[in-house]
Amino acid sequence: MAQRAKYYAIDVEAVATGTDHNARSVAQISVVDEYMRVLLNAYVKPDKPVVSYLTPLTGLTAEVLERHGVPLAQAVGQVRLLLPRDAVLVGQNIGADVAWLGLAEGRDFEGM
Repeated sequence: MAQRAKYYAIDVEAVATGTDHNARSVAQISVVDEYMRVLLNAYVKPDKPVVSYLTPLTGLTAEVLERHGVPLAQAVGQVRLLLPRDAVLVGQNIGADVAWLGLAEGRDFEGM
């Protein structure tokens, strides 16, 4: 039987949807648990026109997102189903990733 995890790493990759530094849309969401099990690697179809896929940084391309991308709401729904309410989230700039996904501490997870 698989061990139940408490800690989860979340990483969000984005594509540029404008020329302003903050003009970004979520394009990939990954979730890994403390036992290094990859629980989710979802590609997201941006809902705005993409100016740059930032491929050297993200590895994302138009082809990947077109072929494998799902709506953001569907991908976030998968994240919510994976996370137990007592989950503790970790990651580089986890606060920004959580905000981009619309997750809420105390509702979707216990802490960061």
